[in-house]
Amino acid sequence: MGKYLDALTAQFDEITTGIDEILDRAADEGRDVTKDEQELINRDRTKADELKKSIDYYSELEVQRGKVAEARGRVPQQPRQTSTAVVVERDKDPDKEIVELFPTMGDYIVTVARALRGDKAAGELIQRATAHQTTADNPGLLPRPIVGPVITAVANDRPFLASIPNKRLPINNFDRPIITQHLAVGKQAAEKDLTASQVLKVGKLPVSAETFAGHLNISLQDIRWTQPGIMQIVAEDFIHRYAVETDKSATEDFVASVTNAAIAAELTGAGVTSALFEAAAANMSVADGAPLPDTLWVAPDIWGALGSLVNNYGAQIFPSVTPTSATGNPLGVRLIVDAFFPAGTAIVGPSRFLEWYEDVAGLMQVAEPDMLGQLVGYAGFGAFLNTKPELFTPLTLTAPAPALAAAKTAAK
Repeated sequence: MGKYLDALTAQFDEITTGIDEILDRAADEGRDVTKDEQELINRDRTKADELKKSIDYYSELEVQRGKVAEARGRVPQQPRQTSTAVVVERDKDPDKEIVELFPTMGDYIVTVARALRGDKAAGELIQRATAHQTTADNPGLLPRPIVGPVITAVANDRPFLASIPNKRLPINNFDRPIITQHLAVGKQAAEKDLTASQVLKVGKLPVSAETFAGHLNISLQDIRWTQPGIMQIVAEDFIHRYAVETDKSATEDFVASVTNAAIAAELTGAGVTSALFEAAAANMSVADGAPLPDTLWVAPDIWGALGSLVNNYGAQIFPSVTPTSATGNPLGVRLIVDAFFPAGTAIVGPSRFLEWYEDVAGLMQVAEPDMLGQLVGYAGFGAFLNTKPELFTPLTLTAPAPALAAAKTAAK
């Protein structure tokens, strides 16, 4: 219950923070909130009210559970009563061998007495007559417990999205303003001559949000009787899958947005170094002196190859690239590895010109009393934007010819 309640609280905090940001922005600009902003506030307020009801409900459950645990702690433990007496009961249908060994109860008592005095032969007879109980005789008394949390190999990390600016999604469709023509500033030819003049042109980049969602209908019996509780597992897995799908979608959009021709180079220390410097020089040649690239986004295969590069002395060429961390900084450029990039992907550029807009609706629930079910869903909205595609350069890094020839020879 604790993790689920924390998730609800985090959603509530995010929504109220977003409302505060809108109001603070209007206050800073000395104006009233716009119609679109008010609609967004109303929508978020409704969502916050629903979350508060859920938070109050599950908080009360936590309080009740704490009270029950406290009450149990005040009840003294009754000492367990054990008996050392040995009760011997004869089966209604005794084993044939036991009957042959001890025809009467008197025979059994006499044999026991002899065994207690140290008679080995009598002891062996008693041993032969003793029935040995093992776990195989009572499997119905040995339930198989569920131990530990549910195992999942899915992580909530979103390497690509974490490497670029994240912004709150204001509405489903909006425009991002961008300067398409700057003002003019130049050297004045002579005193009183006209100075440079040029119109400032501002264009717009359209942004459209996509919806990421899923749902599941769970029976009331499944909710009440499962241990660990199915609701918590479902909520955590929805968060996992949402993280995976949003990161995957953003990486696909990023790769599709890059339009510059690729720089081809060998996957060697010299080749990678040359390609990175060539991409940086290309950025500097863009009009108005574009910023230098600060990040290299790669697929796992390129990351693995970069980390395995060594010089003639066997030393690692890029020592910051390690197998225990999917990051690094070869030549001072931040390295970001994301499993959802297609094999061979390597793109270099300035990260601040990439943007991710997001509005997480989170977990939603609707009771179905007619079928004793609980309809559970998770949803969020996201949009990726590359504001300067001309500043991002793909690298085509291939193994050097000798390495390819050696690999073919080894394969034969």
